[in-house]
Amino acid sequence: MDFIIEKGLAQLRGIPFYPVIQSRSKYELMDMTLTVIGVAFEEVSKRAPDLKQEISNWNEGRRCSLGVLPKGPYITLEKRGDRIHYLGKKMIDPHMTFIFKNLDSAVLVLTAQMSAHQALAESRILLDGQVSYGMELNRALAIVETYLFPQFILNKIFKRPPTLSIYQLAAKGIIYAAMGPALLKNGLKCAIKKQ
Repeated sequence: MDFIIEKGLAQLRGIPFYPVIQSRSKYELMDMTLTVIGVAFEEVSKRAPDLKQEISNWNEGRRCSLGVLPKGPYITLEKRGDRIHYLGKKMIDPHMTFIFKNLDSAVLVLTAQMSAHQALAESRILLDGQVSYGMELNRALAIVETYLFPQFILNKIFKRPPTLSIYQLAAKGIIYAAMGPALLKNGLKCAIKKQ
C-alpha cells in the first residue's frame, strides 16, 4: 500500500510547475483557514463564558494579528467591550502579532496537525509585541480551538484535552450553527469591498 502511495506522489511531483501549484494551494488554504479562525473568534466570544473570562482583563481596543511570512495572508482581531471582533484579512495596526515563519508551519498548526503551544515551543511562530499579550492570545486561541474542533482532534493537539460540560457542549453546537451564516456574511462583505 505504501508503495502505491509513494508511486502516486512521485507522479504528482512530476507535474510541470508542481512547486508553484503546491505553494499557491497552501496559500489559499491558509487564507481560508485564517478567515474561519477570525470568524470563530467572533462567534465564540459572543457565546462562550470561558473566552469572555479570558479576555475580560484585555485592554479595550487591543488588536492582535495572525499571519504568515513573507507575504501573508493575515487577519486582525480587536477587543471591543466583552467580545473579540474580526476586522478582516489584513494587518491593521496590531499591538501584537503571531507570525508563522512559513506556509508549512502555518499548515501544521491551522489544520490541527500540531498545537499552537507546540509550534511556539519549536519556534515555528514569531511573536511581535509583548510576550504577555502573546500568551493571552495563545490561551484564547486554545479556547477557540476547543469550540471549533471535534473531540478526536482535540485529543491529538492538546496534552490534556479539555472536557466540556453539558452547557459548553450546547454552546459548541450553537457556535457550529452560527458559523455558516457568519462565514457567508463575511464572504459577502469581502466581495462587496473588492468591487
